[in-house]
Amino acid sequence: MSVDLMEVTAVNVDVHRTLYRWDQEETHRERFTCRPVPALLGWDTFMHSIVHRLQSDALRLFVLWDETLNEPLGRVTAFDHNSRNRSAEFGYYLPPVHRQQGYGREMVRRFLSAMFSDRVWSLHKLYATTASGNIPSVRLLEGLGFHLDGIMREHYWFETEVQDQLCYSLLVREWPLG
Repeated sequence: MSVDLMEVTAVNVDVHRTLYRWDQEETHRERFTCRPVPALLGWDTFMHSIVHRLQSDALRLFVLWDETLNEPLGRVTAFDHNSRNRSAEFGYYLPPVHRQQGYGREMVRRFLSAMFSDRVWSLHKLYATTASGNIPSVRLLEGLGFHLDGIMREHYWFETEVQDQLCYSLLVREWPLG
């Protein structure tokens, strides 16, 4: 299987349709963020929001693209870009059918190389957060050399449990492919 990291722009409507479908089909959306999880937007509102954020450079969106199947396998998004501090937060998602196959690691690895060599945002640091119980995400970040910067205690509230939020970062000089 041949894969590549592809940056998604506003004109990649078919890709956006797939990402929108992933959001619709994900039964545990609340487990992937500590932020409030709003109801899903309608397609037109979703596209308007994405186009605005992409065109205003408030968001960078990438997918791991399967060149054989001609479809995305997962997405990674950079946001909260701070040009003064040369940092940005990022998040990633794989639909259940593509989990535990190494796609997440490959996607984030390629994303890190792309963003740390990007001249537009010129990043010094990328950071991500995850729930303490999200062991695959913890392993992915630590396996790629991220450092645990801090713990926000009891920050994720789920229906049946509370988990800490783990805050990880990686500096450009720590990235071996940067």
